[in-house]
Amino acid sequence: MRKALKAATLMGLAAALIVPAAPSAKAADMDMGGTKVTIGGQLRERLEWYANEVGTGTGREVGGTYRARLKIKAELADGVTAVFVPQAVGTWGENMQGVGLDTNGNAVFDMHEAYMLLSNPFGINNVIVKIGRQEVNLGNQRLVGAVGWSQAGRSLDGILVGYVAGDYGLAGFFYGKLNDEASGVGPWLSQGDKDLDIDLYVATWQGKFKPFGIGGTYEITDIYVNPTTAALGVDANINTIYGRVTPAFDTDFAKVKLNLEAAAQTGTAGPNDFSGYFFSVGAGADFTDVAWAPGAFVGYDYYSGDSDDQGDIDSFWSVLPTAHKWLGHADVIWASNIYKFNGKIANRSPGVEDLYLKLHAKPLNRLALGLDLHYFKTAEDYAVGIGVKPANYKGKTSDDVGWESDFSLKYKYSKNLCLSLGWEHFDPDSDFGKTYLGGDDAEDHIWAQADLKF
Repeated sequence: MRKALKAATLMGLAAALIVPAAPSAKAADMDMGGTKVTIGGQLRERLEWYANEVGTGTGREVGGTYRARLKIKAELADGVTAVFVPQAVGTWGENMQGVGLDTNGNAVFDMHEAYMLLSNPFGINNVIVKIGRQEVNLGNQRLVGAVGWSQAGRSLDGILVGYVAGDYGLAGFFYGKLNDEASGVGPWLSQGDKDLDIDLYVATWQGKFKPFGIGGTYEITDIYVNPTTAALGVDANINTIYGRVTPAFDTDFAKVKLNLEAAAQTGTAGPNDFSGYFFSVGAGADFTDVAWAPGAFVGYDYYSGDSDDQGDIDSFWSVLPTAHKWLGHADVIWASNIYKFNGKIANRSPGVEDLYLKLHAKPLNRLALGLDLHYFKTAEDYAVGIGVKPANYKGKTSDDVGWESDFSLKYKYSKNLCLSLGWEHFDPDSDFGKTYLGGDDAEDHIWAQADLKF
């Protein structure tokens, strides 16, 4: 019994701190001899309409996308578990009405996850080992995340080793191989480079403040990446050390939450050194004992940038983030050249400042409302019409980006079905639009979604 309890605690902490929640809310169980097989899944349908796109102001017709996942979990003997999550992702109307798949890849069948899980291997208590393709979420996904908004999502091929230190936390090590030579398009947009070779190493210590008498979590993580590919122009090695504390306190009137995060980077890209950094500060409160259970959180994020296009690389690179979660749901910031991710390892960018306010309320038992407001600037001035400033640049500069509002409504139709509605409005500054977006027209993105889990 004690061994079983340790295994349950181990897997529970791993799910909470490193491994994202399973897609199934409830699954069917089958007993196949000595093997327990659990089957669950997810079907997510989304309609989207760009009333006007950022920069150009051009509208689009309503379009639809879908995600269909099936999760098969087989619990075997001696603490061995096998998990398979095949998925199909596509765009409405792009599979020849079901006769065949779209040749442009709009309908994709793949294996989102396929791993084996060993609990207490070789009798070593409090240890788990996951081998294979798996979702990896580090903390709040600032640096590595599964990008849940994306219908395809993100998963990594690798090995995770975790150790639970009682009630205090989880130590984890992850090694991932990021090499997509077969497709020619790797995780950093290799653009057909057949010599793409990237290794990802992660060491993390994560835990909860509960043993210390307060709520919240903490984390310290080190990430090392060594991309070797001619498409980047250089061989690089980048090390990122990241820390986060999110204490929470219960008071007579509300639950008060704090957030402090910071990261620094070292390494080289050809002859240049990396020296980017990031920090985030914020505070908020949830008023659960008043009508509508309102809550508010205000914060400030800073991603360092480069002041010119010469010398060391001072702009912070965010590795494999779930940027949609933090930098506005309109996805304008993370997709622009002011924020470094994916293919922009060795590139320079002016960086991002984000002053934001998040509001939420629950007017009905099944209805939740949310409103996020962002005011964006660049960390360093950019050259208007050019971008990152050339050396000794004397032309017009600016640090204005624009503001964004994200509204969401979620309705729990049943235990398994959630209906959502959202509207994102991004209003760019004229200089920013001219430099990065091809114009300064605002964007309005409206979407509706049905998310069914079983």
